[in-house]
Amino acid sequence: MIAEAIRNRERAIVPYVTAGLKGLDATGEIIRALDAEGAALIEVGIPFSDPMADGPVLQKASHMALLSGFTLDGLFGRLGTWSASVRAPLVIMSYINPLMRRGLEETVARFRDSGVEGVIIPDLPLEAGDIYELCLKAGLDLIRLVAPTTPEARRREVVSQCGGFVYAVTVRGVTGARADLPAGVRDQVAGIRAFTNLPVCAGFGVSSADQVSRMLAFSDGVIVGSHLMARVLEAHDPVETARLTFASLMN
Repeated sequence: MIAEAIRNRERAIVPYVTAGLKGLDATGEIIRALDAEGAALIEVGIPFSDPMADGPVLQKASHMALLSGFTLDGLFGRLGTWSASVRAPLVIMSYINPLMRRGLEETVARFRDSGVEGVIIPDLPLEAGDIYELCLKAGLDLIRLVAPTTPEARRREVVSQCGGFVYAVTVRGVTGARADLPAGVRDQVAGIRAFTNLPVCAGFGVSSADQVSRMLAFSDGVIVGSHLMARVLEAHDPVETARLTFASLMN
């Protein structure tokens, strides 16, 4: 369903939301607002104390969510309601440590039972075949990341153990809004497509509607995280701010 949700959108934009930022109740309202504005999928990020792939904005968002009392149990208590109330598939983005605390198999099963359709693990081990098979067995798509520096042989291996879509990381380094598109991103997406029939969505560094439009000219979808969460962090009304920020990218 994830691949179809991307392909069925003329303008497939995937927002990222840090779970628990401004509270879990606000997270649910933000998810519903983004869905109403036409999000193709919605990434729900699990806060972590050492988010090594994240830039300053998402590090702060994660920190603030943890300070406000985020727990995985609290998230599981709401995920089923969230997934049932939106059309867009929900995808969990998490570092591997929070997923391992109760055992990866149990956690993956709970995601599935909560209506989640895919998982992204940015610090996935190089040898991820067992995790891919576990997700496949559970009925979840394991969405893999391919960086600009990923060698061709490794790129081929990654996309062979990937579901839903391939996440093309467009920049070297951590997440965070950039003023312009990185050089070579078009060729990077084309190189990934040479090895898979899955949609290829580009992310890391997206910060404007113009960038979204230019990236959609050669990718199947665009992922927006830091740009959205930066505004939520500063907002008095996080739900309306998230809605308006996302709506500006859809137009």
